[in-house]
Amino acid sequence: MPSDATPRKITPKRILIFAGLALPVALAGYLYSARAGQSTDPDTFLRQSAEYFDQQTRDHLPQQVDKVTTLKSVQLSLDDRTLYYRYAISSVSSTQLDAAGKAKLEDGLRSRLVASTCQQQELLERFRRYRVRISHQYTGNDGKLLAKVDIDPQTLRCRG
Repeated sequence: MPSDATPRKITPKRILIFAGLALPVALAGYLYSARAGQSTDPDTFLRQSAEYFDQQTRDHLPQQVDKVTTLKSVQLSLDDRTLYYRYAISSVSSTQLDAAGKAKLEDGLRSRLVASTCQQQELLERFRRYRVRISHQYTGNDGKLLAKVDIDPQTLRCRG
């Protein structure tokens, strides 16, 4: 390759190709732990789930999702009943995307993450029962926010 080869332009579409859009393994663990006889009392269930995600984060994360995306943490906040997925994208910094690029990235992520969430009907019902929201947060290689996708199962309307 010639030494003067220019690097490929970073676009939201290129980022979406590698942005780790499948729901992480932690969701399967969440569903499994909910089936494994955990209390149906909301406070107990949420506290045990928060402890589970803290343990999973300590034991198994960060984890490389694809070439450019790393899942850094999964945390259930008891204060706002939100399950936070925090990712880092190594191929782009926040300054490389303008507002329109960030909006396009967020829209693409949202459509894929919503579709993924809708495919998990049993899990979605559990989120609804316990009023747990989901937040996927993507930071660039400079540690600054690139995109944030919030999903509220209470208002989510799945096609099909």
